[in-house]
Amino acid sequence: MIIGSRTHHSNARRRVWGAAVLLILTMPAGAQPPQEQQQVQARLSKAYAAIDQAVAASRAPGMVVGITDRRELQKVIVHGYSDLKSRVPLKPDSRFAIGSISKSFTAIALMQLFDEGRFDPDAPITRYLPWFKVKSKFAPIEGRHLLSHTAGLPNYLADLSSSRYAAYELRDFDSSYTPGTHFWYSNTGFQILGYALESIEHAPYHTIIERRILKPLGMSDTVAVIDDSQRANMAVSYQRWPYNDAYVEAPWFEYAASDGSIVSTAADMCAYARFILHRGASNHGKLLSDKSFQLLTTPGLDDYGFGLWIRHTDGDTVISHSGGIAGFNSFVEAHMNDGFALVFLGNGGLDPVFDQWISDTIKAAYRGTPWPDRPARHSAANAPTVQYANTYSAADGQKLEFISTGTGLALRRTDSTVPLLRMGRDTFRTPTDDPNSFPFIFGRAEARPDAKVVEVSHGAEWYASGDYAGAAKAATPPEYLAYVGHYENHNPEGPSVRIYVRNGHLMALLGGEVPATGNHALKPLGQGTFRPAEPSYNPERYRFDTIIENHAIRLVISGTPLYRVDTQ
Repeated sequence: MIIGSRTHHSNARRRVWGAAVLLILTMPAGAQPPQEQQQVQARLSKAYAAIDQAVAASRAPGMVVGITDRRELQKVIVHGYSDLKSRVPLKPDSRFAIGSISKSFTAIALMQLFDEGRFDPDAPITRYLPWFKVKSKFAPIEGRHLLSHTAGLPNYLADLSSSRYAAYELRDFDSSYTPGTHFWYSNTGFQILGYALESIEHAPYHTIIERRILKPLGMSDTVAVIDDSQRANMAVSYQRWPYNDAYVEAPWFEYAASDGSIVSTAADMCAYARFILHRGASNHGKLLSDKSFQLLTTPGLDDYGFGLWIRHTDGDTVISHSGGIAGFNSFVEAHMNDGFALVFLGNGGLDPVFDQWISDTIKAAYRGTPWPDRPARHSAANAPTVQYANTYSAADGQKLEFISTGTGLALRRTDSTVPLLRMGRDTFRTPTDDPNSFPFIFGRAEARPDAKVVEVSHGAEWYASGDYAGAAKAATPPEYLAYVGHYENHNPEGPSVRIYVRNGHLMALLGGEVPATGNHALKPLGQGTFRPAEPSYNPERYRFDTIIENHAIRLVISGTPLYRVDTQ
């Protein structure tokens, strides 16, 4: 359903603004003549109807799309459920955790302190956190390195998230490159920025964000901490169960760190997006100086500024960020020249291809260009299994034969045919009552989802089809056999990793679901220690230890311990 939401901000529009801000906010995007404005509105109405119909066809639990121009909230499109079990429908003001979009709020608060002369992004972060340190032979980590994900820190210490100890624990982390030379997305880095913000302000993070950003922007339905008191007022979040694409309720946990602790609504996030569209202005005047906003939104390595991605595309500058936490997913993008912004909030996953179609449709309505074709929706659980059907051979002559049945994929053995359960796009396993716990992980000729399937790994075993044209089969180092297995960290956000062998190389499959995003080779660095092979500057580290009966019992990934859970 489409909810018109212009009246939500009528009170704000009655306030007295400074002359400059008033002039900006009352100008329509692009300053079109009245007739052209009417034509734009007519095209937008058709676009809203098409998007509403498409969102209604989604299989996801629920989705809210907010659309705003520079002046006001234009539409909120709502479909799905806040609670699948009780069939409670989502509402326009349903509240979602926005995950990593919170990083931009942290960056904005720090740039306000920069305007006040209380924070210098070029200063070592130890000026504000004297107890913070890492093992490093390089120059000190500065605020700008953390703001731009170029500090060389690992992504996440999942077992320590939302805790100051995460920053303290990094004193045992060995930096692998000079800060500022490579981009590596780090939630941990933004947690450190939040603790620096608290140290400067002598106040809790959530109160700082409320005072500095939420209240000035009129974001009255937004809070900057996820705690038990908020749960009843939020949508229930879900994760996709990989075996059949059903949705199961995601684990609930409290979260207070500055990399992802904000809970908001579509209307409030559209108010935030208008702040971006107005280059740091609000209904209380400028929240950021022109210099600070420029620093915030100047793209650096990988087109990342300070807590925001900035890309120049199709004659426009688009400022955006995505987020995900505990089953919630979000995305916001502001089209600076075309003068509109979009907010996507979901409680069971968002489809980037579908979201891009919505964005392109709105852009076409503003520009009067042809609409893009609506993309087809794909489901991993329903993807055809005939692409995996083949006979694969190992170096010692052993063979595995897979056949496509009317209901899925099966492993053909000498005396039986075993149906397989799908765990993801290219990952299957035998039924749960089978003693073999290793999945079958298929590989493709190229790193494309439509490339031909040419190989399959099964624990320490690797098999190739007749179509395989890669390097000659490599022997598996004997010590790798101790590392192969399934490891878990049982923190709600803790990772799950399956270690296996592919053509003599040790491989890691994060999450166990989609190799295209979480599957990578490990390069040995020393006894039991590895790093992801690509890119060469990757700061993450894998260390296997506690070898018992030729099995590693523990795997430590960049400080996060995982423990073997398989039976082999």
